[in-house]
Amino acid sequence: MLNQKPLEKFKTKSGKEVEIYLPTTERVTALLVFVNRLTEEDTFLNFTGRPKTILEETHWIKTALDSIERGFYIWATYQGKIIASAGVARGGPRDDHVGTLSLMVDRDFRSDGIGKRLLGFILNQAKAMAIKIVILDLFGTNTIAIELYRKLGFQEYARLPKGFYRKGKYADAIKMYKEL
Repeated sequence: MLNQKPLEKFKTKSGKEVEIYLPTTERVTALLVFVNRLTEEDTFLNFTGRPKTILEETHWIKTALDSIERGFYIWATYQGKIIASAGVARGGPRDDHVGTLSLMVDRDFRSDGIGKRLLGFILNQAKAMAIKIVILDLFGTNTIAIELYRKLGFQEYARLPKGFYRKGKYADAIKMYKEL
């Protein structure tokens, strides 16, 4: 049984009670289920393609925890299952003030306010880490995500035509940023 206390609890638009936690190796099996559901769906993520293994996910968690000063990650859970993940990873010596955002939400929990809530949490954490600019990459065909990021004040700064390939089709690779 996990003894970890949630960082935050909130209700989604549909009334689901969601809890936000820091990553822990104790939840690696739940993470594997979550990530492999996204992989199976072949959603708008770069890492999809083949199912991940328990060793790969354990390594990811340990790396994230070992480099906590370089990044911050959270998981959203519902009834003990990981349903979303978000994070920010700081750049290197020359772009230490820039953080790269990541967000993944399980297909059964999209459009319920979870992604927006996690992004707000991560953006606040990025500010606390003295990150000045956050950036992200996304598929040009992911119109729901593009609209969410625009509502949160992100602006497009680059577009690579046919920069991504998914499900037999090319899509523009879009880069967006927000100053904090």
